[in-house]
Amino acid sequence: MPIDNAFSSATGANGGDVTPSSAPYMRSLGDLNGGGYTFTDTAGVALSSYSYNSGTDTHTFNLNSIAVANADYSMISGANFTSPKWRAPLTYADGSPVLVGDAFSFDVRFDNMSVGLSRQYLIGVAVVENASSTVIGTMRPSGVYALTTSVGTPGSGIVADNLGAGATIASLVAGSGTTLFSGGTTACGKSGGSCTAKSATGFAANTRADGNTWASAANTQLAMIVFISTNGTVTTTGGQFDVRFKYGVAKLT
Repeated sequence: MPIDNAFSSATGANGGDVTPSSAPYMRSLGDLNGGGYTFTDTAGVALSSYSYNSGTDTHTFNLNSIAVANADYSMISGANFTSPKWRAPLTYADGSPVLVGDAFSFDVRFDNMSVGLSRQYLIGVAVVENASSTVIGTMRPSGVYALTTSVGTPGSGIVADNLGAGATIASLVAGSGTTLFSGGTTACGKSGGSCTAKSATGFAANTRADGNTWASAANTQLAMIVFISTNGTVTTTGGQFDVRFKYGVAKLT
C-alpha cells in the first residue's frame, strides 16, 4: 500500500508522461491555529472547538450537531461552502510556491482516527485555486477526506472540483490519497484523484477523474485548505473527531 510515497503516471501538457522529480517529503500540517494558516467560518455552525496535540501530531475537532445540514455546509453537495476551513499558501518542501502552471502531485496520508459519536462529518485536505472564496466552482478543490457514516463507520474519498466526491471506502483504519496536476501554460489540467485505504478487513481503492483545469494565470500560487464538511444535506451528529494528517507536494517533470 503506497502510504508514504504514492504516485501514478499522468499526462503532461504536451501529451507525454510526467514523473516526479523527487519523492514527496511528507510533512505534518502542524497546529492549524498557527503556522501561517488563516481561519474562516462564515456559517459558524459546525465547529465547537479545535485543538492540536504536537506529541502525537493529532488534530481534534469538537463538532456540533446539525438537525438538517444546509447545502452550504457541505463541500460535496453545495455550490458554496461556508463551513470551517483553514488555508495557507501551498509550497514545495524547499519553500518555493506551487503555481497553477506547475505539473505536480499532492499527496495526503491520514491515520490515528478516532471518531467518537460524530456522524456524517467529513474532515479533509485539498488544493484550491482561490482559498478565500466560498464558491466551490471558484475554489476548485481537489483532495482527500475522511468521514464517519450514519452508522459510525470511518471511510474516505476523493474531493473533485465539480461539486462531487469519489466513492467512499468504509471501515477506514489509515489511508493515502493523491491528486495529479499536469501543468502547462494554457491548459493547466488535473488528472483526477485516487485513494488507497487500509480498512478493518483489507485494502481498497477508488479513483475519480474530473478533467477540469485551473482558471487563473499560470504564475498564480495555489493554496491548501483543511476543511470541515457535512456529508450532504443530512442530519449531522456532533462529537469528537480525531485525525492525523501529513501531506507532500512533488514537482513533476
